[in-house]
Amino acid sequence: MLNARTFEPSIAGSLYETSLSRKYASPNTLYHALSSAQILLSWAHDVGINLERRLLYGASLEPQDIEAFGHWLEAHHRGQANTLTRAGIRTYNAHLDGARRMVTWFVDRYYDASHAQLPRGVLLDALHETSKRAWKNQRIKDAADPEAPDISDDDISAIETFLRNAAICKYPERRWIRAYLIWRLAIEFGLRIGEILALRLEDCPSRVNPAFRVVRIEDRDVISDSRSVYSPRPKTSGRDLAPILSNTVFPRLVIDYQADHRLKRVHRANGRVVWRPVLSHTYLLVNDDGDPLSVFTARNLAKAIEKNTGVSFTWHLARHAFFNRTYGAVAAIENPTQRTTRLSDLVYWGGWRDPRSLDCYVRRVRKERARTGLAIWNGSNLWEALG
Repeated sequence: MLNARTFEPSIAGSLYETSLSRKYASPNTLYHALSSAQILLSWAHDVGINLERRLLYGASLEPQDIEAFGHWLEAHHRGQANTLTRAGIRTYNAHLDGARRMVTWFVDRYYDASHAQLPRGVLLDALHETSKRAWKNQRIKDAADPEAPDISDDDISAIETFLRNAAICKYPERRWIRAYLIWRLAIEFGLRIGEILALRLEDCPSRVNPAFRVVRIEDRDVISDSRSVYSPRPKTSGRDLAPILSNTVFPRLVIDYQADHRLKRVHRANGRVVWRPVLSHTYLLVNDDGDPLSVFTARNLAKAIEKNTGVSFTWHLARHAFFNRTYGAVAAIENPTQRTTRLSDLVYWGGWRDPRSLDCYVRRVRKERARTGLAIWNGSNLWEALG
C-alpha cells in the first residue's frame, strides 16, 4: 500500500493487506476492506497524526481522535446539497466499521502489556470495550430499514419482449443471445450475476436432470479461468434449483446455447472468421473469443438493456423481482405450517444462511399490502364504533 502523494510505502497498511489477502479469497471483499484502511490512513496524513507508529506499537485511537475521524469522514460523504443520502450513510458506516476493524487488528497483535500487573487478555478486553463505545458513537443511524427494490410487471414484460425478439431474429447479435440467457436465469431463479457467470456445463440441466447447481468457489475443483482474481465467486450457499414456472425456457434455452452459441471466434490465414466449439474450459457463458464472460461485460449488457428499453435496470434488480413475487406468494398461504415450510424453502432457494435475509422482501410486501388497505375487521372494514 502506497501513499498516493509521496509514493512512500505504508508499513502498517502493507501488513494489514497481507493479513487480509490470506483471510479473504474474494477480491471484492479485500478491496472494500483495504478502501477503509486507506481512508483511515489518509485522514491521519491530512491531520498530521503519525498513525503508522501508533498502529505498529498496538496503540488504540483515543475517543477524541475517533470523533475527529468521524467528522472528517462525514464531510467527505456529503453530497452537493451538503447532506448525507441514505446510500451515503451506509457507505459512511461501512468505512467507519472497516477503520475500526483495522485498528482492532493492530491492537490485538502489537499491544504491549509486559509492564502491566493484569493479564494481557483482561487489558485488551477493557481497551476494546472503551474503543467500541467510541466507534459506535460515531455511527449515523439510518431512519428506516431498506426494502427490496422491484421492477414492475410492465417493465419485466418490456425487457422480456425486447431480449426475446433480439435473440431469435434472423441475424441476432451474439450479445443479445447471451443477455437473454442471463436474463432468464436471473428472473426465473433469482440468481446473482456472479452465480450465473460461475455456472459450468456440468452445473446445467439436461433432459435427464432439470436442475441447475450453484456451487461455492471453495467447493470447486480448480480449473483454468482467464478472469483470474476477477473470477466470480458465489457467496451464497450451494444449492440445486429446478424450474418452477410452467412457461419456463429451460432446459431448452441452455441446451440450444451450448450447441449453437458457445463458440470461439477463430481468424483464418485467409482473413475469414469461423466459429469453433473447441474451448479450454467448461464455463457456460463465453465472449466472442471463447473466454468466460466477465462481470464487466455482463454489466455493460445490463446498461444496453436499460438503453434499449428505457427501463432502469441492473441484473440484481431481476433477482429482487423474483424474490419479491415468490415471498408475496408464500406470505399469502393461509395454512401456517405450510407457510413456515415454504419460507424455509425460500431461504434455501436464495442461498441464504440467515432467514433475516428475507426481511427486505417482507418490508416490500407489507408496503404493497398497505396500499390496498388493511383488512383488520374480519374483512368488512366496518368500524361500527365510528358510526
